[in-house]
Amino acid sequence: MKKIIADKSDDVVEIIDRILEESDEAIALVIPKSSALGKSVRNFNLLKREMDGAGKTIIIESVDENVLAFAKQAGIEASHPLWRSVRGSGGISDIVAHDEGQEQSPKSKKKSKKTEKKAVEADEAGDDERSPESEPIKLKVHTEEEIIETSIESEVDGGEGGDEDDEAREAEAEAKESEAVANRFFTNMPDDDGDGQGDDSGGSSRFWWILAGVVVIAAIVVYVLTTFFNHADIAINFKQTPWSYKDNFVADKSVSAINPSGNVIPAQIFTSNKDVTQSYPASSVQNVSQKARGTITIYNAYNSSPQELVATTRFVTPDGKLFRLVSNVTVPGAQVVNGQITPSSITAAIVADQPGPDYNIGPVAKLTIPGFQKDQARYNGFYGAITTSTTGGYVGKKAVPTAADVNAAKASTTAILESSLSSGFSASYPNNFKILDGATTYQVTKLVVSTSTDDNGNFTVFGEVTLEAIGFDESALKAYLLSLAQNTEENSVFASLNPSYSNVQANFTTGQVKFTLTAQGSLEPAFSASDFTATILGKSISEARSDILALPQLGNGTISVWPLWLMHIPSDPSKIHVTAQ
Repeated sequence: MKKIIADKSDDVVEIIDRILEESDEAIALVIPKSSALGKSVRNFNLLKREMDGAGKTIIIESVDENVLAFAKQAGIEASHPLWRSVRGSGGISDIVAHDEGQEQSPKSKKKSKKTEKKAVEADEAGDDERSPESEPIKLKVHTEEEIIETSIESEVDGGEGGDEDDEAREAEAEAKESEAVANRFFTNMPDDDGDGQGDDSGGSSRFWWILAGVVVIAAIVVYVLTTFFNHADIAINFKQTPWSYKDNFVADKSVSAINPSGNVIPAQIFTSNKDVTQSYPASSVQNVSQKARGTITIYNAYNSSPQELVATTRFVTPDGKLFRLVSNVTVPGAQVVNGQITPSSITAAIVADQPGPDYNIGPVAKLTIPGFQKDQARYNGFYGAITTSTTGGYVGKKAVPTAADVNAAKASTTAILESSLSSGFSASYPNNFKILDGATTYQVTKLVVSTSTDDNGNFTVFGEVTLEAIGFDESALKAYLLSLAQNTEENSVFASLNPSYSNVQANFTTGQVKFTLTAQGSLEPAFSASDFTATILGKSISEARSDILALPQLGNGTISVWPLWLMHIPSDPSKIHVTAQ
């Protein structure tokens, strides 16, 4: 076979012309790394088409992974001149468990790795025949450029020392084959004159130095990748068993543990409060006479005894305006230390003595109490202060809410409170608790309407609502359901569980909620990824595959190792990632 060596700068047209000038029908084209040909697969499609038209056979040799990939994509035979693809020694293996009850013949268990290799070669040659002595397990070997599917026997020779001898013989054969390919490649390289005849002195020496450098670099790369960047990913899928359940339950706040005899589970009461002030427009206009209202701070600078002031007690401003207390007030006693008095105080509601805007005043620093004028010391010791303005004094036409306005405002305020409580209530109790629809109630604790309208004709409603709900720990309930399932499926866990609740009946007086539980799910064997990882540390791929096959209820599994030539699972658990589904 004639060998042509391309330069890095040669384009596909130049290469085609050089090949067509040769009389040989079989051509080996050597393409260096980073060649212009390796920039596009179209170059190889064109090369394939022209060679087929000329009746020539072409084989490509290159160390450039892009060149090899593009050549194979174009249907041209291509290979690496130094290394060959190693099948069955790393990559990713898909493990498919045998059906339960299926037995393997004793002969299949004694197949050597040499037999595995022959099986792969026969599979690549298109041989569809399979040995009736064994049931194959699917193995996928993944490289960075391609995925090669083959099959291996389900078991390997268990004889003492068998695996080590086969691996040694196989490694020796691969080394000899790599050396032969390298010799063939470098032997056919032309000398500086281009006549194809190498210089026996300088050329041969240079070849061996290059080969030694390549081997050393390759060895270093292999060592670094194998030692520092090795890892294994293992995915395990278990067969799942369907599981369903339906029964009546009672969640009761008076119990502290699950009672299996009556399906009684502990419950807990959750409460939340919310208040709001809402404004609403008044729909009627009437002649009104309103008194100004506000608050007053009453001070006791007289003595340490408390002083009771009845409703309607008068307070007078310096300009003679009179305000009265709305309700009874007890002013606390002052603090007296060594004859020094520190006044005490209390805040109370007041209303103007007369209607009209003249009483919309404030702030006022000091209001006196006319009722204490006969006792000058008491009169001076008790006084009031309006710190914020009094408002609402009015005489004339003004918007006034009707009874219908008030009723609608109360209903709207209640709905707003309930909606606000409901939307934020889920954040007020633990995530593992479940509150069913129908296990929640609302109670309006305060609803006060102020019919006095503002300048825009709006009146206000102040409302306060309490929410009460009965909930239970759903995670504890699921654990109870698992204990029921394990009565028939030992050492199982839920792969999935979807509970639904119906017929909810809540009694907030007793703190109970009754309901019907319907559960649909599936069970799988209990599995600890960390425990399994500990059992396969440092084992060979074959041994790890056997450990996976030994797992109960196994559906299938996948072992993926990197780098590709890795023959054993890493000994560092941090480099092993096991997932189970």
